Amino acid sequence: MKPYDWRPPVLTTSRLVLRAFTDDDAEPLFEHARNPNVTRYTLWDAHQTVAETMMFVRDYALLRYREGTAEPYAITVAPDPRPVGACGCFWASQTHQTMELGYWIAEPFWGKGYVVEACRAVLDFAFAEYAPERIQARVIEGNDASARVLTKLGFREEGTLRRVLLRRGRFEDVRMFSLLRGEKG
Repeated sequence: MKPYDWRPPVLTTSRLVLRAFTDDDAEPLFEHARNPNVTRYTLWDAHQTVAETMMFVRDYALLRYREGTAEPYAITVAPDPRPVGACGCFWASQTHQTMELGYWIAEPFWGKGYVVEACRAVLDFAFAEYAPERIQARVIEGNDASARVLTKLGFREEGTLRRVLLRRGRFEDVRMFSLLRGEKG
């Protein structure tokens, strides 16, 4: 068990700093999390208030950190410390040594390669620190940009789970991708 105040280590890339979320992130993160274009394919709805974003920071991120999970990471574009998205790996099944990768980034930062760069750093960390055999990712049908991110990261598409997700009153198909320990480049 990790200490109560455990935080994931800071990860850096050539353009990004990935770090734990703090209360100070709620307001700048809200500016992006309220955009319905950003949440079009997420499991969470566009935030309506800064308080809702603060709930994400306190009720989701801090609880994950207390579990010793390096998820979610705040994605920041150096040298600006304000978060523009999130990514991370969490245990889908520790018994079966399977983690799941998740990510999102603010609309002004789409198409710049930031998500691939951030996820590559998180994957390297997750494979080294937690030693999963498999890291999987799910993509809601229609989110071709997310599928391209996974392909660039070396994930393989395994198939489509038909009508597996009831989201916003509608059943959705979900594409499943995975990257195995031996496939990590």
